[in-house]
Amino acid sequence: MGYALFANRKIFYTNLIYNLQTQLDNIMQQKSKLINFSANIADGIVTVDEIASDPTNFRNYSEFLQGSEAYANLADSEGGAGTTIGEIGSMAASQNNSEEYLASIAELLNNSVSQEYAVQYNKKLEAFENQLDMQQKRIETKLSAAEKQLQAVEEAEGQAIDRATPKFNGVG
Repeated sequence: MGYALFANRKIFYTNLIYNLQTQLDNIMQQKSKLINFSANIADGIVTVDEIASDPTNFRNYSEFLQGSEAYANLADSEGGAGTTIGEIGSMAASQNNSEEYLASIAELLNNSVSQEYAVQYNKKLEAFENQLDMQQKRIETKLSAAEKQLQAVEEAEGQAIDRATPKFNGVG
């Protein structure tokens, strides 16, 4: 009967350790995806090649692109950059009305605004990564405790086997 209890506890802790290690693996994969995504948006420009090479982050790319567009169109007083963009565009048009000049100013503004939004978005990603780090630490603590419990069960099982095994001092 005692052996069944030890076997049951060993199975329980072995499964618990496996589940915790799987959770750690999932967190590491999420962190890896975040690092890749963060590197791709760091310049503020998301290309089709970047999206195609990282399809697991498609939802993040979509959210980033929509947020970047909204940031460029939202008034400064509401947390965007639309007012500043409009003022700079008006100043550029009053200085030089040629299409090439205005196109180059528009491209420069779009790049600057995209980079600024990428900086803000990366702060959001850092907060999520911090959550993952805290979750990882909690799981590692649980994993360490489960491994110690498994070791204790195995030691107790070994001692029980030693006590249950008859000892002979020899024949005769």
